[in-house]
Amino acid sequence: MYCLNATTSSVLKLLLCAVGLAACRPESKPTFTDTKAVSKEYATTFKFRPGALVIVEDYEKMSDASDNTPPKAIRELRDEATIGKILALAAALPDEGQIMKKMANVPLLRTTLMYADDTIFFDYYNASVKTPRTSFYANPPQEEKALYELLQSLVK
Repeated sequence: MYCLNATTSSVLKLLLCAVGLAACRPESKPTFTDTKAVSKEYATTFKFRPGALVIVEDYEKMSDASDNTPPKAIRELRDEATIGKILALAAALPDEGQIMKKMANVPLLRTTLMYADDTIFFDYYNASVKTPRTSFYANPPQEEKALYELLQSLVK
């Protein structure tokens, strides 16, 4: 009888050890959607429809977004409340600005909205949003800064 209990006890210890080891595997890094590999177009309006996966990418400089340099930070958003805030702030922005800017290689914050049938994006260049009409605001609305700060907080 003792042999049976000792054997059973050893088997249980071995099973518990195996389960413990399996649970202690190192965490794998999350994988993100490669937005550079996806066909996408610049937004034609800031009035976005709901139902998108939102990806925010923070690039050191704007040229990094067009070459093979990964963003310095990236975040995929699926939380409807956060996405709702982004969409509401964006919807408050006019689709056309009043001025053009000559760009240097400035920091770029890209927001991509991935729908089942479409992928669109918009960019902040050095904290100024490029409007769908390819211009910038002469007198930026408060929502421009609020949206930028929200997006920045998500990738920090």
